[in-house]
Amino acid sequence: MAKDRVVFVPWNDNQAGKFGTDGDWSNRQKDNTHHKRTWTTYFLNSAGKPLAEVGMGMSARIHIFGHGVPPGQDNTKTYPDVDTAAPVTVVELADMLVEKGLKKKYLGTIVCDICYSGLGTPSFAKQLARELYKRGYVCAVMGHHGAIFPVYFRYDAVKDNKYEHRIVEKLDGSLVKSKNAQERFWGFT
Repeated sequence: MAKDRVVFVPWNDNQAGKFGTDGDWSNRQKDNTHHKRTWTTYFLNSAGKPLAEVGMGMSARIHIFGHGVPPGQDNTKTYPDVDTAAPVTVVELADMLVEKGLKKKYLGTIVCDICYSGLGTPSFAKQLARELYKRGYVCAVMGHHGAIFPVYFRYDAVKDNKYEHRIVEKLDGSLVKSKNAQERFWGFT
């Protein structure tokens, strides 16, 4: 069963805050988007191994929702949307992905929909790519070069476009389409 886009929230559903509803928002907005994707959200306490059902093609994507921090702060963790949940480290996140069924032969991209996940030395996304590679995974991990708005809207940068887009606010304050502020990382480099 291939999904258009899969979201994994590394907290239980009752600890997810807005991360639990962002996929639903994107589904409600999909008719205003170019690709008309369907988003399916899974949580740490979702039953079974739902990531085992994700398609394995190069265009498959698993999005991780969490909060991040700008460069210069502790980017070894992603942070929850509610105060009662603990941050999740890169190693813990890799453990969760494996536990939820991520297949070793997955060739799609894991997208860190985590602010600033593509920035830092090494970035959060790069750290996750390396951790997964140590475990035998060769998939790419994508990070963003700024604060990601993970749902579809018409923001300033695309307000006159025909379609709604996901946007990134870069460190200089400019707003760009997410595709113009993302980077893929590989664990073997």
